[in-house]
Amino acid sequence: MFGKSKQKEVQPVAEFVNKQPEVHQHPMICLFDFNDDVLQELERLQFNCTQGSFGSCIRVNNEKYAEKLMKLNHDYPKNLHEFDILMLDMTGNKIEDFSHDDHSLDNNKGSKAHALLSRFPEKIFDPRPFSVNIVSNEIQEIIKKKSIVIAFCGQEHNADYEFVEITSRGSEVTGKCSYSNLNFYSSVASSSKRHGNKSVIAKGNKISSIFEKHLNEIEYSNVFNHPTIWKDGKYQNSEDFIPLLLNDREEIISYAHFVDNCLVLVFPDINEKSQFISELFKTYLPDIMPDIFPYHGEFGWLDNGEYLLPNEGELLKQKSDLGIEYKKNLQKIEQEIKKTREQYSFLHELIYQTGDDLVKPIQEYLVWLGFDSVVDMDEKVTDIFEEDLQIETDKGLLVIEIKGIGGTSTDKACSQISKIKYRRAEQRGKFDVFGLYIVNHQRYLAPKNRTNPPFTENQINDAKLEKRGLITAYSLYEAYFLIQDGILTKEEVRDSLFDFGLITLEPRNTISIGVSNEVFKNGEIAILNLTDTCTIKTGSTLIGKKDGKLSKLTINSIQLNGSDVDDANIGEVGIALSMPIKKGTELYLQEV
Repeated sequence: MFGKSKQKEVQPVAEFVNKQPEVHQHPMICLFDFNDDVLQELERLQFNCTQGSFGSCIRVNNEKYAEKLMKLNHDYPKNLHEFDILMLDMTGNKIEDFSHDDHSLDNNKGSKAHALLSRFPEKIFDPRPFSVNIVSNEIQEIIKKKSIVIAFCGQEHNADYEFVEITSRGSEVTGKCSYSNLNFYSSVASSSKRHGNKSVIAKGNKISSIFEKHLNEIEYSNVFNHPTIWKDGKYQNSEDFIPLLLNDREEIISYAHFVDNCLVLVFPDINEKSQFISELFKTYLPDIMPDIFPYHGEFGWLDNGEYLLPNEGELLKQKSDLGIEYKKNLQKIEQEIKKTREQYSFLHELIYQTGDDLVKPIQEYLVWLGFDSVVDMDEKVTDIFEEDLQIETDKGLLVIEIKGIGGTSTDKACSQISKIKYRRAEQRGKFDVFGLYIVNHQRYLAPKNRTNPPFTENQINDAKLEKRGLITAYSLYEAYFLIQDGILTKEEVRDSLFDFGLITLEPRNTISIGVSNEVFKNGEIAILNLTDTCTIKTGSTLIGKKDGKLSKLTINSIQLNGSDVDDANIGEVGIALSMPIKKGTELYLQEV
């Protein structure tokens, strides 16, 4: 109709609006695990749709004695209780390969973390029954109001889960449970497994005309029992439960269930779901639950995009153009993020891996650090008491023991490298052998929540006496970024790995000029008392240290006795910095 307008310049806008009409805000619909064609069809009908998912199965391929800590991978709106219609497609079986990034505990807050345990002989971890159980709590809230829940049920999936709690002391199983993906609301009809394709329409239901078009597309995996209630001194079939489809044995394979103010519809798998759902939303549902469809019927056509107001078409086009540009930019950024994660995956592996999967990224890190020859000893010898890595340098031979553990190191683990060190020295006939122990401790916890450093005072003192080094893989991870920021150099880190006792990776060519006990202008001005230990100048580079974190700063200006000066070496001074700092930050002058 809008195409007949005499204003030719508006015609392209009209065509655009007809293709993408304004979406009605109500009813709010959430689609769990449906194919895109269902979403596209409902959007074509101007429904307000949001996608959710119970998650995908994960191919864990656990070997004997192996185990993995898993997280649920479901995704749904936080305000799910506000939605009017929930639609669940439980007929698919998507499987993804295990990815540590998806199940990492790096962003955990607090002293505890929780996960699910997957171990041999489990090869496929199925999070969906657990996710359905979680969403069922939201569904119970939705059922209390006028709402619709639609479920396409495939094969029932039951899964057993073990709960794991991770603390600084390690991890332990705290409980077990079992869930079924079909228990998506508390009054769900009991069922049993039966598979088939033949179905007949139950008599007396209003949806029969829709079913007739799709009878040849139906595949069922379950049959349901008609719920009963105690009435008139006997059990009778509940009148709120209406069979919709039967199999050739007259067993129920589809039903409608009125629960409180909610209509629950359970269907078997239907091949052309998008067309079936389209007909359901255009005819059956608005008649049964008219309050949920305010734009279906009288005057709903005013907002269907065909009858625009002045300037509305152009504004809608501008809105859509902005959305398209945003999606393009977002996709570009997501591709860059993916590329970065692949390129620098070894840094993440430093702080979560164990065994050979930890040795390899540390080897890659040490090569990046500038060591010429980093040898993986597992590729040269089979002796289980050999070091993991060996580096020949101008200073001598550096032998490295590497461990990834759930807790902290024992005395024996810390000192194991000493035996290897002395054996190598004897083999070489000289004492230019250095020992280094690298540990990725409490690896199930986010590094910031770990015990740092993880070594006891005795372990550190023993390392000093035996002339060997102790360091965490997390320290190496942090050092990478300190090098990138110009706070550390690769040479400084390389030299530090030959130190004894607890190795701390900090700049060596610095001198403390004091602690900023007063700051102004949101931390951009710091007050210091200089004690004639050095001279600071405008343009000098400083290193700030607060709570173990380092930052690189530049002095923009200096005030002494209320006057601007180019340099100072004694007295109370105010310095303007290139970056804000916190009160109590210790400042170091970086010598050139």
